[in-house]
Amino acid sequence: MRDNEFFLEIVSPQGIIFQGEAEKVSIPTFSGIITVLPHHSPIFTKLDEGEVDIVMQGKTTTIVIAGGFLEVKGGSVHILSDYAIRAESIELAKVEEKKRQAEEKLKEKLSNEDFTMADKDLKLSILELKVAQKMRRRQRTS
Repeated sequence: MRDNEFFLEIVSPQGIIFQGEAEKVSIPTFSGIITVLPHHSPIFTKLDEGEVDIVMQGKTTTIVIAGGFLEVKGGSVHILSDYAIRAESIELAKVEEKKRQAEEKLKEKLSNEDFTMADKDLKLSILELKVAQKMRRRQRTS
């Protein structure tokens, strides 16, 4: 590992989503987006849903997360998330269907728990669609 890099690992119930060296990573926390660089001070915080932007060798990789926890300690960064997916793995048709189903479910009379789950599914679908569309625009301009 070079002096301008650190070890980054992103894990979700689906498995290891990212593991490797990074130059910087921007992460959505409940206090706002933070950027971690090499030699960052130790931190442990709760994450918000959003985009994790990883810069390595001058290229950016985006991962969508649905909350979780961040730990920065001793030259390594660990993200543990309830759900995470690489932007390039998002399948628009599946996400649009998931969004439609969540919208339909929200129209029904639901218990508080079911409403919360459907609302979270809807928000996550909208976030995935936004990121997928941004990635496609970025690819067209490259």
